[in-house]
Parts: sequence; structure tokens; C-alpha cells
Amino acid sequence: MKNIFYFRLLSSLYISTFLIRTSFGIMLATLPIYIGITGEFTGYGIVTAASPLFELGTVLFIGAAVDRYGRKVAMLSGLLIATIFLFLLSQTKNLYTIFFINAFHGMAAGAILVASLALLADYAPKDRRGREMGAFDAVNLLGWVAGYSMGALFIEFLGGALWQAFVIAGTMAAFGFVYSYINITEPKREDFVSEKIKFNNIIKVLKQRSIILLTLPWFIIFMIIGAGMTFLTVSTSQGALQISPLFLSGIIFAAGIVLISTQIFYGRLSDKYGRIPIMTVGTIGFVGLMFVIGMGYVLSPSTSGGDLKNSIIQFWPLIGIFGLMALAFGPSALSSLADESQKNMRGVTMAVYSVVISAGMFVGIPAIAIISDNYGGQGVLIFMILCALVMLCFMVARYFDVKYKKKIAEE
Repeated sequence: MKNIFYFRLLSSLYISTFLIRTSFGIMLATLPIYIGITGEFTGYGIVTAASPLFELGTVLFIGAAVDRYGRKVAMLSGLLIATIFLFLLSQTKNLYTIFFINAFHGMAAGAILVASLALLADYAPKDRRGREMGAFDAVNLLGWVAGYSMGALFIEFLGGALWQAFVIAGTMAAFGFVYSYINITEPKREDFVSEKIKFNNIIKVLKQRSIILLTLPWFIIFMIIGAGMTFLTVSTSQGALQISPLFLSGIIFAAGIVLISTQIFYGRLSDKYGRIPIMTVGTIGFVGLMFVIGMGYVLSPSTSGGDLKNSIIQFWPLIGIFGLMALAFGPSALSSLADESQKNMRGVTMAVYSVVISAGMFVGIPAIAIISDNYGGQGVLIFMILCALVMLCFMVARYFDVKYKKKIAEE
């Protein structure tokens, strides 16, 4: 019975997370084409940033509610809201209405993410937590990848009927809601919830240096992920990268296969060898990847999409090595966050993680939009390299924080 419960719980978390991230990936990939963005990115960046903005503003309170009322009700509420507003998106091209829809989708995504991570932290044994968090991180990121890949295909084949893409995305979210409603249970609910909503728990969590150092690197990561996904389709559709949406979809699909296998592998390694060594590998990979891309830009004979693409691709062995190393960060960092969280404040702790992700998306999308409009590709790449250096500083600070705590414990 215990194994059946655990399987049903994990499958619900993984399937619902995958589907909701896929639906959001579809939206990011197709929305600029759907509403006719052709040149200036700044206005579109602000509209798209509504989702992370409203997630940012509400998710800490959602986390407090998760700690009081349990994980399942928050997760189901988020899935239902996301489903409704994805269907609504297929009925309008008005930017103001889309801003409103994105806002609710952001709040729903925050509720789903916080509840899912809290459930994993509650029920995954510590010696398998890295593996389970790795699998969760894989389906979370793979959902973005699959959604973006599907969106590229929809652009290719749906043509002027792109509203159908949002109907498909809404249907996927609806399936996630039904599956989770049937399968998620909380047998030890009373062990993990508070007697009342305690907003001072938010302050307690934010005062924990370990939580801050574990979450801030995600700000950098999602700033780049959000901006890259949002504007890659527009650049492709305009021929700047000289890549067809169909070929782009194939590349993204192949990357997804690599993603899901490496995340579980790195999660297992973090269970066996510790979180810090595997996080360090991921950080080095991330920094190296940004520098290689920057080197490709410097050596490019021109700033045209074709020349820039060819200049970067010539370093494909280094891109592959550093890219695989960078994937080590996710499962080890999420496992560390679960290890550090207190069981009756896990909702708030995971909400802090969600806040940082949302802040990264909210800042990254319009910031890179403005940089792209005013300084071109060189400004974007310099910005990315600076982000990688900042992430390295956070990792060094986390290493010394763990070393200091170990010394105090021994004394």
C-alpha cells in the first residue's frame, strides 16, 4: 500500500507539473506570433512579464496558505485556474486582456509549484530526495522544452489558426487537474501543517541565510531562460537565426531527452556524494557555457544571425561539456532546499524559491527586451556573462556558509 501511495503521489506531481509547464511553454512560443509582434519587443515583454509579476506578488501568501490548509487544495486550485485562463486566451488578441490572463496564470503556476515541492519534501526520504527532486526538475524543465517545441510546430502547421494551440494547452492542463484530483492524498497531513496561517513564518524563512543562498542563483537562471524562450521564436520567425520553426522543434526535443536523463542521474549523485559537490559542478558548467557563447560572439565576423550562429556552433564540444555540467545544479540545489526547510514551513520555503523564479522571469524578459532593442546582441551576451559571474559568487558564498555551519556543529 505504501508503494502504491508513493507511486500515485509522484506520478501526480510529475504529470501535472509537466503538463502545466508545457502549456505555458506553448503560450510563450506562440503568443508573439499570435498577436503579431514584428519588431519592437519592449511592449510585448511587459505583457509577458505579467505572469511572473503576479506570481511574485502573491506566492508567499500562497505558501503560508499551503502550510495551513495542506498541499492538495492549493495544487488543484492552481491547475483549475490555469485551465480556465488558457481557454480564455484562445478567444482574444487584446493586449490588456492577455495581460490580465497572464496574471492569473502566474498565480496558478506559483500555487502548483509550491504545493508540489512541499509534497515532495514531506514524503520523499532524505536518501532518495535528490533522485526525486532531480526527476521533478527534469519534468519541470522538460515541460518548458516540450511546450516550446510544440509551439514551434504549431507555428509551422496551424498558420492563422494559432488560437487552437491555446485550446490544446488548456486541455492538457485540465487532464493534469483530473489526474491529480484522483491520485493525490496527504496521509500525514497533520504532521506538516500549522494550526493557523502564520505570516511571521515568511520573515523567519527570509532570515535564513542558507535559504537565500540556495534560491538566489535561480534568479539568474530563470532570467536567462525566460528571456531566451520568449524572444527566440520571434527571432526565428523573422529569419534572424536562419532556422525554421520545425528544425528548432527537433533541436529542442533532442535537448529534452538529454535533460530528463541527466537530472535523475545528478540527483542520485547528490544523494550519494552530497549536495555541494554536485552544485559546484553545475555552477562551473553554467559559467563556462556563458563564456563560450560570449567567445563565439567576439570571434563572429558580423552580428548577423547566420554568422553569429556559425561562430558559436564551432565551439560545440565545449558547449556540450559545459551544458551537461550546468544541468547538475537543479536537482542538487532543490534537494538542499528541501533539506534545509522546516516541515511546517515548507510551503513558505518553496514559495521563496517560486518568488525568485518569478522575479527572474519578470526582470529578465523586459530587461533583455530593452537591451536587445537598444544595444543589440552584444549587449545581451555581455549581460548573460555578468549574470554567470554573479551566480558563481552565490555558489562561493554557499560553500563557506556550509563550511562555517559544520565547524560550529563540531565545536
